[in-house]
Amino acid sequence: MSTTVMQAMDDAVSAHGSKAALSSKGDGGWRTITWSEYRDQVRLVARALIALGVEPGDGVAIVGGNCPQWFMADVGAIFAGAVPAGIYTTNSPEQCHYIAEHSSASVAIVENAAQLAKFDEIRSRLPKLKAIIMMTGASDAEDVWSWSDLITLAEKT
Repeated sequence: MSTTVMQAMDDAVSAHGSKAALSSKGDGGWRTITWSEYRDQVRLVARALIALGVEPGDGVAIVGGNCPQWFMADVGAIFAGAVPAGIYTTNSPEQCHYIAEHSSASVAIVENAAQLAKFDEIRSRLPKLKAIIMMTGASDAEDVWSWSDLITLAEKT
């Protein structure tokens, strides 16, 4: 019998719930996220993606550096039934377009304003793209959501 990603996450939480799953260094030093917190955040991302209209089989483009949000976005997309498509931070707007278009991305998750600018440049050529989520920072654009907005979006499902 095959194990799904969701089952594997639940198994990890059962075995290691309060132990460190992810650690990252920020302005205030190291921050550790437990397996239980990781799963909760992954579920939150999944619910937010569904609230934004992500359907099973849709792509979710993810462009950002190595950070907890990247992993939460990746696994959250899988939990939502979508297919994550990673994009290098060094990719040009044209390369981002190619990946987003060919993965049928309905949502893009970008690290910051610099990565958002790439999607702003190509947005008109991505008719399937419904929304963009920023890992850090915020935008005044109507269909661009901050990471902290995910809680509000998730409550809609």
